[in-house]
Amino acid sequence: MQKENLSSDDMNFILNKESGVYGISGVSVDFRDIETEAISGDKQAQLALDVFHYAVASYIAKCAVAMGGIDVLTFTAGVGEKGSISRKAICEQLEFLGVNIDDEKNKIRGEEAELSTADSKVKIYTIPTNEELMIAKETIKLINQK
Repeated sequence: MQKENLSSDDMNFILNKESGVYGISGVSVDFRDIETEAISGDKQAQLALDVFHYAVASYIAKCAVAMGGIDVLTFTAGVGEKGSISRKAICEQLEFLGVNIDDEKNKIRGEEAELSTADSKVKIYTIPTNEELMIAKETIKLINQK
């Protein structure tokens, strides 16, 4: 920050709006946009997806080591709920743990469903979130604390 003479607000903007998948892809922070560009051949967009998928799969594998394995893998919220491309790419990197996703079931978007194949050692699910409801519940909790 000192070298570039940036304020904390400038740095906050850079870290939260211009880094991560946007910084790599140069497209957007919205995975739908990045996937669209990657499908159309944009190499930077594909790289952003590859980096994201690897990071998520690595984190899941790290947790699996700490827990001595996994029985269930659940995808939720934005990308997890609606991102069939991301779910498949992440699961493919976890096949060594017995994670096998069913391509047909993986087409499901925005509803609770099992996505694993019959022979998968790990059950795979997608579960929608209701973020607005959770925010409302937390708000009520805060109001009632006073």
